[in-house]
Amino acid sequence: MSRLNKLEEAIRDLYSTVAKLHDSFPKRPFTPDGRMVGDIGEAIAALKFDIILDEKVGKHWDGYWIDSDNKKHNVQVKATQKDDTYLKKPPHEGTFLVFKIFPNGKHKIIYNGSIMRVWDNINQSGKEKMITLQKLEKLNLDIDSEKISK
Repeated sequence: MSRLNKLEEAIRDLYSTVAKLHDSFPKRPFTPDGRMVGDIGEAIAALKFDIILDEKVGKHWDGYWIDSDNKKHNVQVKATQKDDTYLKKPPHEGTFLVFKIFPNGKHKIIYNGSIMRVWDNINQSGKEKMITLQKLEKLNLDIDSEKISK
């Protein structure tokens, strides 16, 4: 069984446990979120795109990838179960990977490309902005040369 398949199985088990928790106490959703979902996204990025994850949690970047010219590219990874996510103002250009996580253990790549393209297309003020996955998917359709491929 591949590492990605093992991860998908673990996610299915997690959501099965969430359902049991909710059944035992229906007034609480027991929704996996925050750090755990982010870590799942980073694991997917590492397995699917050979992202080299930083050992420590960084302020702006989660890791990097190396292109065919041996050039290093910073990457920020977001994972969500919801229909939107947030983005903090990046200090410079890099790659942005966004995944939607499903209870069946599967995931969908929502966005794979320039982080500045996303930042510049969010019409909100502030250092942290929300964006819908629908808008990210539309932005993702326009790009090919900026995407990490494997």
